[in-house]
Amino acid sequence: MRAKSLIVVAALALAACTSEAPRERAGAEGSAVAREILSVGTASGPLTLEVPSGSVLFERAGALVSPDGSTVYSAAVAGGSTIVETIDAISGDTRARVAVAGEHALGVVSGSGRAAALVEPLPKAWDPAMPHPRSHTTIVIADPSGQAPSRTFRLRGNYEPEAFSVDDSRLFLIQHLPAEAPTVYRVTVLDLRLGDVFPVFGPYKGPPERMPGTRLEQVLAPGADRLYTLYSSARPGYAPHAAPVAADAVVSFVHVLDLREGWAHCVGLPEQLWDRPADEQAMAVSPDGSTLYVVDAAEGVVAAMDAATLETRVVDDLPFGMDAGVTASAQVSSDGRALFVTASGSSTTLFALDAATFEIAGRWALEDPVTGLGLSSDGDRLYAASSQGLVIVDPLSGVRLADVPVPIASPVVRISSLGG
Repeated sequence: MRAKSLIVVAALALAACTSEAPRERAGAEGSAVAREILSVGTASGPLTLEVPSGSVLFERAGALVSPDGSTVYSAAVAGGSTIVETIDAISGDTRARVAVAGEHALGVVSGSGRAAALVEPLPKAWDPAMPHPRSHTTIVIADPSGQAPSRTFRLRGNYEPEAFSVDDSRLFLIQHLPAEAPTVYRVTVLDLRLGDVFPVFGPYKGPPERMPGTRLEQVLAPGADRLYTLYSSARPGYAPHAAPVAADAVVSFVHVLDLREGWAHCVGLPEQLWDRPADEQAMAVSPDGSTLYVVDAAEGVVAAMDAATLETRVVDDLPFGMDAGVTASAQVSSDGRALFVTASGSSTTLFALDAATFEIAGRWALEDPVTGLGLSSDGDRLYAASSQGLVIVDPLSGVRLADVPVPIASPVVRISSLGG
């Protein structure tokens, strides 16, 4: 692994830094690109497709996908019950089906697939990004395999499922306060054995904060044991842990939720990242989970957060800064040595940064605005999604290996490989 990492860095250093990537368009027939199955996340739901043919193998609107992309979970109301299905993401075959009494929507599913939190459906046309006022919350915990009976928890207050603990014994919740006119939130946890809700403390045993915030983006660590959420404070003058800020400042911060140890902590981001549009920023986690990167393509800023210490290192004035309205995507190479960033405005550029020094090792022009990045299972191909489909790029040289037209109606935000 060490030798391969050195080779990757050396190749990036030799890459052309200003020219457009050589284009080698290839169709499904005769393409040198290896066949691979991808799990693709869109705003409307997950799908699986084959590259380089572009064939959609499976699609299910409104469903949730497992962290590795191999399993899809869906819920549908029928005859006064909610049918929860566990589906193989490649074949589309239903592995299990369980009926739960009542009409519910799918909230979150555990990484193991043995627990799903079902919630009350939101009113039609309600923006899911906005908390719905309610004085009481009903949550049903179902086993999608049907091996364990479902359990119903009726909680006093306004709660939203966030994630299950690694061992499925706890369900972390976002509590919206005041319940019937939410303006702030705090993290709590439902102990599924005791049936009680408890506060979630920080890694330093500090009391939980009540925070005003608007969720911008969320990523799961590769080990599925950390959940990172990018927030904007939504209330001028607020900063996590009472850090001093100007009264008119709208602060950005990352909420870290440890799903194994059970703590939560807000990490304030540098001022360059405050009050920024969500599309201009992107997050990516290193393959070993040691570093979280927060990128702002318009400002030319990268913040690297150490997952162990929660300390953040900031590099600004990077040359991918563009005008307002730019959209960003980020992806770390399979060896963790390179950070790929796309900045899409009137034009789109793919940047390769040395993840240690943040020096630009390569930059290559792409035609269409990019909405998501992903890697092949062997790390040898970089996938860039746009409204036209996927572009397959060699991450070392920037060579455009193939274009894959895919009829995807909503933007792709996540790409993960399911293998060849």
